[in-house]
Amino acid sequence: MSFGERIKGLRLHQELLQTDVAQKLGITQSQYSKLERDALEPNLETIRCLTKLFDVSSDYLLEIDNPMDYEPTFDLYDLLCHGRLTLDGRVLSPQDCNTIHDMVRILLQERTKTVQ
Repeated sequence: MSFGERIKGLRLHQELLQTDVAQKLGITQSQYSKLERDALEPNLETIRCLTKLFDVSSDYLLEIDNPMDYEPTFDLYDLLCHGRLTLDGRVLSPQDCNTIHDMVRILLQERTKTVQ
């Protein structure tokens, strides 16, 4: 997978537009599009910004580390606490999010008991 394919996949995974990423990098959408098409080589500062934005290593972006099944992971608690989550169009309250967290924790504990 090329550099451009990797950053495109990471951008789509985070549901960002090219213009969103370009703005965060301080470049034009056209320049960012060229990065995704491998028509433009990134400079060091662009690589640094992309690693922070997508929470991946520079090794991954530069194809030094090539795990075939890489997918960014997110901690459920962080997502519940810091995300604006909805269900059926209704925003979940902080109390709802804590309840979901507790329910998942119980589910995982039960699964562990079943495996043992």
